[in-house]
Amino acid sequence: MSKIRNYNRILAMVALVATVFVMLFSTIFIAEHVSHHCDDEAHCPICLVLEQCQSNIKNIGAGLIFATVVYVIVFAMKDIAYFASSQSVQTSLVSQKVRIDS
Repeated sequence: MSKIRNYNRILAMVALVATVFVMLFSTIFIAEHVSHHCDDEAHCPICLVLEQCQSNIKNIGAGLIFATVVYVIVFAMKDIAYFASSQSVQTSLVSQKVRIDS
């Protein structure tokens, strides 16, 4: 069981590093070529990579928003389920069957 958990942690870390690398590379590439102007946009490799970088940033940003919303909803549902399952317990000495001797 712990092998699977460690494998999942490693996979999650690799996915996180890859996502950060793609975001960082895309941002740096766009910043370096911000003043790029060409006549033939259909066949320019720099323009194609710029479009891909913009698409990566847009998709990852939307994915992070979606993941955050799902996390908040799941967290809220867990709290609601916990409060719904717990019962109000009002304890007294009689309900605890405590004998009061003087």
